[in-house]
Amino acid sequence: MATELPKIGQQISVGKFHVSKLNVRRDQAFGQSEANKALIEQLRRGKIIGPFKAKPEGDRYGVYVGGRRFLAKKTVGANFFVVGKDCIIENVSDDEAREASLIENLQILRQEMDPVTRARRVADIIDYSVAGLRAAARKLGISPSTLSEWTKILELTPKMQEIIAKGLLNYTDALALARLKLGELTQDELAEILETQGADAFQRKLEKFTKGRGRRGAPRGKYIVLRAAFDKISKSDMDIYEKLNELAEAKNMKTGEYCKWVLTEHINAMY
Repeated sequence: MATELPKIGQQISVGKFHVSKLNVRRDQAFGQSEANKALIEQLRRGKIIGPFKAKPEGDRYGVYVGGRRFLAKKTVGANFFVVGKDCIIENVSDDEAREASLIENLQILRQEMDPVTRARRVADIIDYSVAGLRAAARKLGISPSTLSEWTKILELTPKMQEIIAKGLLNYTDALALARLKLGELTQDELAEILETQGADAFQRKLEKFTKGRGRRGAPRGKYIVLRAAFDKISKSDMDIYEKLNELAEAKNMKTGEYCKWVLTEHINAMY
């Protein structure tokens, strides 16, 4: 049975609200970043900002969308929130709340959230989606291959993930490391070296661990290989990359095969 919701216009004490565990940014500190400070300053100057969304959680309300707006209003000294003006309270399932939070923060996921936190939040959505990865990809508007890459770093040990979350190893290098499938002890040793001795010592040790593994790829001299790089920080690049993946999947082809097919069709049409 659904919980009876407060009426529009009703005033609810600030103490009845908290950031929900379903909010994808729940673990991020508030108030230190320039964006947070700017939001607080805007409120102090009287600017009206949109309402946050909350759902009943026990005898309180969990904020699952707009956590920053909630915390900013709380910081400037709000004593209560007006339903319909400051907040929207809805009876939604945990899955719906989790998805809504993730969708609102897609830009944050791409550019600001550390790779480990992002991977964990995306993994939550995948785990709770009945149809798994592809269903989550459709809901988020992101290709399955991109979501798969984002979550792959969760295959690394907790100690290595901690190093990545601290920003000592960037996402691209972390993904490459995950693909090497090194043992747990090796990963932990590398994490310790990176944290205590720095990037150069880490790279030297990594080269020793991977020596003799050989490089994967096309045999030298047999193929002509064309490469295209997509900048993961660029929204336009990632939009094109994701569309390529989706179109390739629609034709049951790998992305590289699809690109070759498109080029072939285009060139044949010109001559």
